[in-house]
Amino acid sequence: MTERESTWQPAKSDKSERLLQLTCALIFAERGLTKAEIFKAVTTYATAPRSNDDESLNRMFERDKADLRASGIKLELVDPKADAEELRYVIENGSFVWPHQVELSPKQLQILSLAAQVWAKASLKSEASQALVRLRALGIAPSAEDLIGFAPRIQTREPSFTPLNSAIDDQHEVEFDYRKPDGTVSKRRVQPWSLRNIDGQWMLQCYDLGASEARNFLLKRIVSKVKLVKTEDGPVSFEAPTEDAIQAATNSLNEFIKNNIAELKVARDSQAWFHFHLDDDLGSAPDAIVQLHYLDVHLLAEELRNFALDIEVIRPRELADAINNGFARVAADHA
Repeated sequence: MTERESTWQPAKSDKSERLLQLTCALIFAERGLTKAEIFKAVTTYATAPRSNDDESLNRMFERDKADLRASGIKLELVDPKADAEELRYVIENGSFVWPHQVELSPKQLQILSLAAQVWAKASLKSEASQALVRLRALGIAPSAEDLIGFAPRIQTREPSFTPLNSAIDDQHEVEFDYRKPDGTVSKRRVQPWSLRNIDGQWMLQCYDLGASEARNFLLKRIVSKVKLVKTEDGPVSFEAPTEDAIQAATNSLNEFIKNNIAELKVARDSQAWFHFHLDDDLGSAPDAIVQLHYLDVHLLAEELRNFALDIEVIRPRELADAINNGFARVAADHA
């Protein structure tokens, strides 16, 4: 099976993909689209069995308009009095406007931002992008050159994210160089299972063939290109892990984080005080004691160095040492 054949594509009858195509086409077209232009642009309409009166096609279009309306996307006519063949559909301007009376907290905005980012750039790689190509071929002017605002993409600073994500989808073994906190680098050969984001850090959940056990690796510590493990027959594949194996690895990681507790004394009204949102609970209380569950003591130390004058590490001693060692390295580098 070739790479193209193994890549998932939506079925021709996939309603969600058809609604996406229809929405993209109408956003793209500056002057709106006639029903005939829509039927040519959207793949499912274009490939559907045709009859003289197109009754079934019209029924499908009416159902799709109702589904979009139920999702908050309203279609309207540019000129309702025009001849039937000249009626042009557009998306109502207010369909993508945030209600002025709705306010969100910073945390809610962060959650919405993450939710938006689950759209990978593949969102417009398949049938939807072909719909836009068809519209260009019909001579229809775009209202914008791209639709990134409509279909945002996952963004990560880790260069290993994309190849690892592809290897997970294809169930291919990979290898990479991994740097430990002490600076030592070792080569790892793994069967990648999933990518998780924990407290802003991307982590690979996998089976480490060298250690013969499930492991977790931070993407920021991968210091080489992620390479497919290959033989003469091509990439080395592996069987998907069982749900029990994945759950066991997840439980082990969660237990690890649960048992890693840092305790800090935070100065009142300091930058750290507001960073940890202590006003939400403590009001006018004096200096506060904060407990944090952490994934990696060195990553936590990196974060807390920004608040070094505002905090005192009560435990663990390893965290205090990591913070101090970081400052010592900076001083030595600039001596």
